[in-house]
Amino acid sequence: MRERNKIFYGWWIVVGSVLVTATIVPSVMALTNMFLIPVTRDMGINRGTFSIGNAILQAIGIFLAPLMTKKLAAGNLKRIQMISIAYLGATMIPISIMITNWFDKKRGLAMSLGLSGVGIGGFILSPLITNWLENYGWRKTYLIFAVIMLAVSLPVSIFIFRKSPEDKGLKAYGANEVPKSEIGRNDFDLAISTKETFTKPFFIILVLGMIFNGLINTGALGQFPPALEELHGSKIGAAIISLYSVVGIIGKLILGWVNDKLGIIKGILFGCITFGLAFFMMLFASNVLIAYLMAISFGLGNAMGAVMPPLLTSSIYGPKKYGDVYGYISSATQLGLTFGSILVASIFDITGSYKPAWIVMILLTIGVIVLWITSIKASYKYRKL
Repeated sequence: MRERNKIFYGWWIVVGSVLVTATIVPSVMALTNMFLIPVTRDMGINRGTFSIGNAILQAIGIFLAPLMTKKLAAGNLKRIQMISIAYLGATMIPISIMITNWFDKKRGLAMSLGLSGVGIGGFILSPLITNWLENYGWRKTYLIFAVIMLAVSLPVSIFIFRKSPEDKGLKAYGANEVPKSEIGRNDFDLAISTKETFTKPFFIILVLGMIFNGLINTGALGQFPPALEELHGSKIGAAIISLYSVVGIIGKLILGWVNDKLGIIKGILFGCITFGLAFFMMLFASNVLIAYLMAISFGLGNAMGAVMPPLLTSSIYGPKKYGDVYGYISSATQLGLTFGSILVASIFDITGSYKPAWIVMILLTIGVIVLWITSIKASYKYRKL
């Protein structure tokens, strides 16, 4: 339990998560394709080829995520994370495990806050990277970015992160306080084993929804920057990226609030509708005002990629089986993340336009809504209260 007049230590876990996600995650997601145009021009390669490098990183996660999750859940999380200091072992999986362990109550808010560093990092680093690319070139900019990641993330991993409240002689926030009637309750379990769920329709549908979610996320985060730069130049493009990054902080908080207060289905609808509207507005983003409006809509919806997978997994499986299954859910997400940016870039290379790709992304976003809500409803009959 919390000591009187002291900040619950779980909130320091959240602060550390913000710092880590602000530095490491943008290097793989939101900002990586700011390097696309200078690198492809300098090296004489096409955009699909450039995207393969990031796809390899995501593809590794497909195979390693289940193993990594089991190791982090059962082993020494701090040691693994310190050695990893890389996207898979240092960010989403360990952070989602820690926050799930530390928070029974306000889990959605804590998860949203912890992952809001993605938006903060994008907002701060986007104009800096634009400046560095113009003044130092893409090679030195990569080096600067790497030093920042290491200098911030390693101390957090060593001095702040703790795997569970028991490591500090505490209990999870809200332990024994969550009313049984509360929406999004956390105190249930499934009546079947994790292995048995892998053959059930709700799991297969959930996995397919995660693949679609990964596709639309890297399709947007990977290709919005070059698309906006071509339409409006590098400085306005960077300003729009900064806008959707900072709005993304608010979007994550809203999504966490909706999940905690109104339930997971309302959270899915909020995230997917705002996400889908962003793709729709990209069809008309040659108008700079629409491009800025797109940034607001996308900022509100892009929490779907980071926040929703752990919250959705927890809402279907409960905290007892979360660690057993999240690695597989993460693998499905990584599969989508691997090919999303490549898919959009390849459509551009073939057609010479991003518009056909945005239409495909809209259809996939609708698919996420249908698949995830169907999965949730299909899982109810296996729930043990």
